[in-house]
Amino acid sequence: MKNPRNTAKILSIVVLTLLLAIPVIQAAEIKVALDCPPDPQKCGSYVWSHAFVEHLNANGMAAKEYATEALGGEDEKLDQVSQGLLEVSNSLLTKVGTVDPSINGFWLFFIWDSYEHLDRAINESDLLEWINSRLTKKGVRLLAPIPVGGFSGIANTKKPIMTVDDLKGLRMRATDKIQSEYLEAWGASTVIIPWPEIYNALQTGVADGYLNPAIVPTLFKHTEVIKYYADVRIGAPLRVAIASQHWYAGLSDKERQIVEDAVAAANAANRKWLAGVTTLSIEELKKAGVAVTVPTAAERERFGELARPVYPQVVPEDVLKRFLETAAKYR
Repeated sequence: MKNPRNTAKILSIVVLTLLLAIPVIQAAEIKVALDCPPDPQKCGSYVWSHAFVEHLNANGMAAKEYATEALGGEDEKLDQVSQGLLEVSNSLLTKVGTVDPSINGFWLFFIWDSYEHLDRAINESDLLEWINSRLTKKGVRLLAPIPVGGFSGIANTKKPIMTVDDLKGLRMRATDKIQSEYLEAWGASTVIIPWPEIYNALQTGVADGYLNPAIVPTLFKHTEVIKYYADVRIGAPLRVAIASQHWYAGLSDKERQIVEDAVAAANAANRKWLAGVTTLSIEELKKAGVAVTVPTAAERERFGELARPVYPQVVPEDVLKRFLETAAKYR
């Protein structure tokens, strides 16, 4: 007859051996999809993401940056985030606006006076919570808008821009229908071109220019074809950091706090980078041979007057009302 103690001992050894043979399941890596070259001097969204990833890693949440396009283009990244397949992405603001138009309110031209004004609206109001009450229903969470340069101007290959009338005859690249509405209100014709194709479009004359902060032509080496830049200060050029709501909802309270602290650290790093970047970017354009013009205050106001009637075509009435009230309150 077998000794029960020996049998129990043998079973314990077998169970322990099986447990040791099973690989330890590590926490899933948090993927963060970048949207520009990993250049901490010129790319504001990279500065944001790098600080975000560093904070997560330093606090026990494994995270990794993925190069531009490594996980797909804008459409693919947005789909992956909404389906819970990609945790965090730097994305085109208006692309996220296809999920819910509330986020497009950030890109109402001439609504913000400065980044200080924008930050007050973000930090002291419930604007982000209101946007997320809509976005999260579609599986997407807005972590933060990310400034990527000074307020936007007009870059082109053809002529200096000092007035609205100077845009007539130019065929401008637009990111989407929203940007087309603004540009056409100023008298330009438009063509929607994906960003990876823009250099070739400028070189071949398919497009004559685009709207962007002064840092963009140097960051993407477009100064080889761009010859003129008008510092109109149209609005805050923003990318957005979005997260999968499925992933975010599955975090523990402790993990969620680490993520929120990472967002705060990333925002601080981005704003530190932003300080002085406008002046530096303008100087780099000039060094590259780009002629920089600054429209008068009266002409800039004319740009604004023509842009404001476009607002109802950019966002629904309830979104417009919310943003205009918030901008006015925190001005």
